[in-house]
Amino acid sequence: MDARFESVAASLKQPFYRTFLRLTIPACTPAILDISIYLFVSDMTTVSAIVFLYSPHTTLAPVAVLNMDDAGDITPAAAMGMMIIDTAAGVKILHYLLSRGIEAKTQTWRSAVSI
Repeated sequence: MDARFESVAASLKQPFYRTFLRLTIPACTPAILDISIYLFVSDMTTVSAIVFLYSPHTTLAPVAVLNMDDAGDITPAAAMGMMIIDTAAGVKILHYLLSRGIEAKTQTWRSAVSI
């Protein structure tokens, strides 16, 4: 973002949070949404590393899947695995719908600007 936005806002005696809320966040909304889904996908892959770090008092979904599979309960393990996949797909669909709605409200200035 151009640094002149902040200097112009300061010369107009506008507080920094107003510039941030009304200019910076709407302009950066697509990047913020893409970063959030990247972090979610990264966390979903990190869950597999938790298998080696969990304590006996916690029951995590991926650990439960492995324990069920080791015990020979393949059907419940497959169902639990599908629930993990469904959760990830649901979050991605929610992200897509949310980003379309937010971008439709905050990015109308992009269609008005001609290069």
